[in-house]
Amino acid sequence: MKIALAFSGGGVRATVFHLGVLARLARQDLLGNVKIVSSVSGGSLAAGLVFASSGYQWPGSAEYLHEVVPRVLSLLTTRNLQRSFALQSLLLPWRLVAGRAAVLGDAIERQWGIEGALADLPESPHWIINATCYQTGKNWRFQRDLMGDYQTKYITQPDFRLSHALAASAAVPGLIGPLVVRSQRYRWSEYRADQWQPIAPRYKRLHLWDGGVYDNLGVESLFKPGEGLREGTDFLIVCDASRPLSSDSRQSRWSPAYLRASLRLVDVATDQVRSLRTRMLIQHFKQNPGSGAYLRLGLATKKVYARNQLDGKPALTDDEVKRVATIETTLRRLTHSEFSMLFRHGYEVADATLSTYGSEVIKTVPHRRVLFKAA
Repeated sequence: MKIALAFSGGGVRATVFHLGVLARLARQDLLGNVKIVSSVSGGSLAAGLVFASSGYQWPGSAEYLHEVVPRVLSLLTTRNLQRSFALQSLLLPWRLVAGRAAVLGDAIERQWGIEGALADLPESPHWIINATCYQTGKNWRFQRDLMGDYQTKYITQPDFRLSHALAASAAVPGLIGPLVVRSQRYRWSEYRADQWQPIAPRYKRLHLWDGGVYDNLGVESLFKPGEGLREGTDFLIVCDASRPLSSDSRQSRWSPAYLRASLRLVDVATDQVRSLRTRMLIQHFKQNPGSGAYLRLGLATKKVYARNQLDGKPALTDDEVKRVATIETTLRRLTHSEFSMLFRHGYEVADATLSTYGSEVIKTVPHRRVLFKAA
């Protein structure tokens, strides 16, 4: 089985949910089957933490459970990325020339220790970090040996900081702000006649925002309607940790009315795009059994286990599931309780869904509370 993973956005809520999903794969020793990861925002932070915590290599299943998870738990429950970003924005205003996301990138390096460049990433699994280019309105992709979009064209072998790629992917409009890329600093190319041809940059500056504005599921590079899964993979796991759209804006009532209204419109549009992509994915999975599964934050796993007569019993109550599903989209420090519940929820959603809709090699595994001891 060759697995493709899509990690959605959703701040640190999404980050920990995705970590729980990976734990479920690790319990069945399937992490080595992951061939490609496509991530957005909080999902990019999750993948970045996993790579950085294992020496910029994809960890084996035992290493992930016993070394990576405890390390990430410590970071997310002791370091406040959001506070560091806010303080640096106020104390070092001249750093904003490169965009507020650049300040976030510096905070990611300083607080979480995610250092190095895109070139430091391993060849396998192939990792795509998704952002949105303001100038073209297209999906901008950061990869080990390439970055750009099909309208702006590409920079091959980019010398680009990994932390800043993660920050661009998580640059929520109105809350963080864009990453500004000065085009003249890079050599641009276009692929023509079976080779890369040098071209002049089309824009002086590029503004890169949260990848969730374009595709909050991060699936476009992994799945094409009418074509199916990306070549080289045969099972797609889509991990959707988006917060359900509520009747309230994500901003507090103390925020300016115009900001609340603008962000509310972004939320509505993003939710509609996500819903359309979700319906296409689920339809494909139904028509092609064993080709993938859609894992959704907030799933009432208790009912799924009972309805499908699966072994094991979920640890979280329905009330706890509702509580973690509505944790705000933020980059703040989590409490141990929040981390534990989000991690368990990710694990249980993966277990219940994959055991029901997965291929024959993904089966129910017994629940062991020792898995969550670190959390």
